[in-house]
Amino acid sequence: MALKNQWEQVGVLVNIEAYSLGEIQQEFIRPREYEAIVFGQVIGIDPDPFSFWHSSQKKDPGLNLSLYENKTVDKLLEEARQTLDSQSRAEKYVLFQEQISQDIPAIFIYSPTHIYPVSKNINGIKEGKIADPSWRFADIEDWYLETKRVWK
Repeated sequence: MALKNQWEQVGVLVNIEAYSLGEIQQEFIRPREYEAIVFGQVIGIDPDPFSFWHSSQKKDPGLNLSLYENKTVDKLLEEARQTLDSQSRAEKYVLFQEQISQDIPAIFIYSPTHIYPVSKNINGIKEGKIADPSWRFADIEDWYLETKRVWK
């Protein structure tokens, strides 16, 4: 309801309708039959946004749901995919983000940051990037508490 209220405040008439996931996929997403869509993207550990933003992905089964097309962005995404140099790849993604920010093909609503406080008493936790919140338990079998034996 918050999005509906915010859109209506800027003069957009919003009708909320409920559909099954299958109906949404078949009737709206696949044929690209919508005026606006709220959609989540899961990029994963490899932050390759190609399938969401390259113009070749505008038609089903591609995920360029904003139907965005920009030759500069296409070139940056292609080059980023082809390089093994992480620094060069990161630079291309920064330029890609700058172009997307200028063109505004979508409104980015939310990007989660996962913070996991852990007691200092727990050992064996490996810190690193995670693509999914459940990954924080991927090495739980290595976690341990230091204890002392007490003789009775």
